[in-house]
Order: sequence, then structure tokens, then C-alpha cells
Amino acid sequence: MKRVLLVLPLVLIGLLWAFGPAEKPASAGDEESTCVVCHEKHNPGVVAQWRASKHATSKKKTKPTCKTCHGTEHVGDDDVAKTKMPTAKTCKKCHIKQFKQFGRGKHALAELSVTAIPMFSKQPKSVQKMGCGSCHNVGKRWEDGSVGRCDACHTRHAFSAAEARRPEACETCHMGEDHSQYEMWRSSKHGVIHHLDPKSGRAPVCQDCHMQKGDHAVMTGWGFLGLRLPVPDETWQADIMTIVKAIGPWGRDEKGMEARVGAIKALKLARLDEETFQKARTKMIAACAKCHSSRFGKEHLELADEIIKETTHLMARAVRVVEKLYTDGILPLTEDGPKHPDLLLFYESPTEIEQELYKMFLFHRQKAFQGAIHANPDYMHWYGWAPMKSSFQKINKLDKELRAKKAEEKK
Repeated sequence: MKRVLLVLPLVLIGLLWAFGPAEKPASAGDEESTCVVCHEKHNPGVVAQWRASKHATSKKKTKPTCKTCHGTEHVGDDDVAKTKMPTAKTCKKCHIKQFKQFGRGKHALAELSVTAIPMFSKQPKSVQKMGCGSCHNVGKRWEDGSVGRCDACHTRHAFSAAEARRPEACETCHMGEDHSQYEMWRSSKHGVIHHLDPKSGRAPVCQDCHMQKGDHAVMTGWGFLGLRLPVPDETWQADIMTIVKAIGPWGRDEKGMEARVGAIKALKLARLDEETFQKARTKMIAACAKCHSSRFGKEHLELADEIIKETTHLMARAVRVVEKLYTDGILPLTEDGPKHPDLLLFYESPTEIEQELYKMFLFHRQKAFQGAIHANPDYMHWYGWAPMKSSFQKINKLDKELRAKKAEEKK
């Protein structure tokens, strides 16, 4: 009998070794046993991110599961097409405050704004999707009526708020030739201090100024184009209107002007009333006052306003040079017969002088005024103001060459 009792454990150990441990039994609604077990084989990285997320680790009874976002129809390899993809409405169920805030900010208009640019429609679908559309779909309009791509900042499947609070979360979209905000911040004193001493919180990151207290209604005083009305100077206002006339595509005659201004307002590309501008300005001064005096922040932003004013004067002068070429019949009118250049054609502009004009507007002027706002002297001057001056000289040189060529043709 003793021998049997001694042998029995050995037999059991042998059986366990031969057949291995039993799999965790499945139970209704058990994500670990349904979705996760399968996806660990196919997408282990996704599963690891999900398991580390607050969604997965939450102790709440109503916490989201895989099926909350992806539905219940997809259950195996043969029905992958039935997988439901989450929309902003899916996130709204739990994050109603953030959903509403986002809808009031400019990110919600991102998709509409890029499709309103004439250059965009001229690109192959692949270029649209992988270029401008890749970032601008943060404002995606879903078929269910909701707006926004929450995973643009809260990346799948971690959906981390801590990650979205990092300045690097903004870098993919807010960088490069046409909007170098990340590079401006990174090489400013704010960015340098942050990277030298990242844990102290001594220097502001993007979210400290643009998403105070986690407010998702991102909005700036000057807007992307650095244009607003009214301004306290008649010459400045006239220069602004010169530029506005050159940012189609919403009609090219005086009647179309009304439609164009309406679209700019609807897309919030510019600030067309004093109240909207002052609201954003007051909010930004409050952000500055966390580390500086209110006077310091106010004076800095007013100095940046002067940079915007100077770049607007120079830009308007360049636009008028090209306008005169249309008026004098030296440059051919475009399809809808404009008497103004179309700055938003960008690199689709048909002539060399118009190409130089768009670069002056989109690249150099942006860097000058945004560099000033972001407290980056080198971006303001050598990447912005200096190239603007060079472009203006080149535009005047090309103007003379085109006029000389036209005169020669008439002979």
C-alpha cells in the first residue's frame, strides 16, 4: 500500500508533463478567453498595449472591453470583415466632456479645412491619404455624425492620457516646412529646459499652453493663417484684405469674396471678430502667468503681433506685384478668371513667380510669426523674416523679367 501511495504522485507528474497544463476555461464575456487569446497569436503587441491600458486594468464594473469598440459579430478567422471600428461616438459614451470640448476646437475642423484647399483635390488619392489627410483626419467626419479621431493623440490600444500629455504626441502633425511648431518649441528656451529637466515641470509643453486643464477645445488667437479682423490700423487691415483675396478657392470675383470670407469664418482659419481673438489672448496670457508676470506675457505677445503686422505688410506687397501681372495681361487668368493669385494652390501654382509667392506665404511667413509667438528668435528671423525678404526680391526680379519678355513679344 505504501508503495502504491509513493508511485501515484509520480504517475500524476508524468501525465501533467505529457499533456501540459489545461487552458484557462472560457466563460461568457471573458475577454482573456475570447478576443485576447486569439489575438495574442496574431497581434501580440496590440494585446500587450491593451493589457497595460487603464481600460483593461480599471476596477469599474462598466469598464470597456474589446467588444465595446469592435462589436460582437467578429468571432473568428473567417469573419474579420465584420469587425466594427470605433468612432468618436464610441469614445463619447464614457468621455462626454472631452467629446464636447473637442467639437468646439479647431482640430474638429481639420478634415474640412484641408478638403477646402484647392491643392488637395488635385493630388492622387494615395497622396491625399498619406500626406495632408493623414494628420487632418484628426477631424474625421464619421457616418454616425460624430467628429474626431481620438486615437490621433491617445494611440491604440494603450489610449494613454499620460502619453497624450507629452509634447512628442504633437510632433507628427505639428512639424515640417509649413508648420514647424514642434521644432520651434523644442529649440526655444522652453523646449531646452524641458529636455534638460523633464520631470520638474519648470518649462511648459504644448499642452500647458494649448490645452489648459486638459481642455480639448484647442484654439489660438491668430489662427493658422495669422490673419484677423478688425485690427487697429487701416493700412494693416487693407493688407490683410489683399491676402484674403488671394486665398481662394471660394470664388474669384467680388461676389465670390463673400462666400470666401464665410468659409474662412466657418473653418476658423482666421479670427473675424475682436471677442474671439481676445478670449484666446486672455487664455494664453493666463498660461504665461503661471511662470512669468502677466505683464511679461502680454508684452511678448504684443511684440509677436508686431511681427505679424510686418510680415503682413511685406506679403501684401508681394501679392500686389503678382496681381498687377494679371491685370496687365502678362500672367494668364486661371479657369475661374481670378484677378488675384491663388495662394492655396501651393505647389500646383502654374508659374515660377506664383510658386515663389506661395512659399513666401506658407513657409517663410508662417515661420516668422509662429517663431515669434513660440519665443524662438532663430525661427522668427533666419527661417522666417530673412527668407521672406529674399522671396520678395526674387518676385520683383521675376516680375521685371516677365514684363521684359512681354514687351519683346509685342515688338
